[in-house]
Amino acid sequence: MVITLVGKDTTEKVLRSGLSLFGRKFKAQRYLPFGPDTQCSRCLAFGHHPTQYTSTIHCAICTQQHPTHLHSCGRSQCPTRGKVCLHTTIKCNNCNEPHPATSKECTTNINAQQAAMERRRKAA
Repeated sequence: MVITLVGKDTTEKVLRSGLSLFGRKFKAQRYLPFGPDTQCSRCLAFGHHPTQYTSTIHCAICTQQHPTHLHSCGRSQCPTRGKVCLHTTIKCNNCNEPHPATSKECTTNINAQQAAMERRRKAA
């Protein structure tokens, strides 16, 4: 159930202590907008919000366990950080193809976009 609250004070109070309706107490949490086409910024998979993911962070360039902005090719002489350089072997975390996990050409991304469009079509 989604309930919209007006005012920051009211929202914070309900989030802290819950909401009483019809003699019952309910836990409240912030609404997290996401769908099958939402890509998690932590693991790079689709279909969940980053705040719901608690495991390791993956690089969008090489799939290793580090944030993309800290990516390096591993060569001591290469100054490039956080992006692709000539020495980098690119690999998608979703389909293992040679493109970044954020690529619009990724089949997993395309399938997620199609699933979201289908879901919206059915809801209309």
